Parts: sequence; C-alpha cells; structure tokens
Amino acid sequence: MVKTTCYGCGAELAFDGPIGRRTTCPECDADLHRCLNCRHYDEAAGNQCREPHAERIVDKEGSNACDLYQLGDGAPRRRHRSDDARNRLAALFGDAPVQSEDPRDALERLFKKR
Repeated sequence: MVKTTCYGCGAELAFDGPIGRRTTCPECDADLHRCLNCRHYDEAAGNQCREPHAERIVDKEGSNACDLYQLGDGAPRRRHRSDDARNRLAALFGDAPVQSEDPRDALERLFKKR
C-alpha cells in the first residue's frame, strides 16, 4: 500500500495499485499523475525534474503521461508552505510574521464598491 498526500488539498491518501494517468484525488478531484505529486519533481533541477531522462513537461499541475512518474508526497510543495519560510526569515530579523490572506478576500477588497 502506498501512502501519500495530495498536492491539491493536502488530503492523506492510500493506494493499493498503481496510479494511472486519469487517477484523481477522492477529496478534491485533482489529478494525481502530475509533476507536483511525483517524487522526482524538484524546482531547482533542470526541467524541474531530478530524473535526467524525463521528457520536458510544461504543465506541472495537469495530468501527464510521463513514463518515469513515481508517486511522491505532494504536501511539502503546497503553496502555503512559503509563508512558513517567510515567517522564519522575518523572525530572524525581528520583524512581525507574515499574515497569509485568502486570494478571494484580496479580490473582494480590491474590487469593493466605495
């Protein structure tokens, strides 16, 4: 049994068989066979993949047909993790922690009628 975390919603998942190209998360219905859930994905590597023989995939969030895909843990790559790094950096210099804001709230505030 393979256990992982969905990049899209952070749900804990467990699978008995292989992850097919059309397999989706039962919680958020996001594609699981995508670069952001692959164990080879690395933003710092060339083509953002540690596998040297992998073909270049432009859309890292969408489902793809990469033959070298191996299910990894997508949770550490979730976008909200960048707030943790910023908060640690702010604490290092004695600044206040960064408050994350829901993008929908920011849009409503931006287009709010006055």
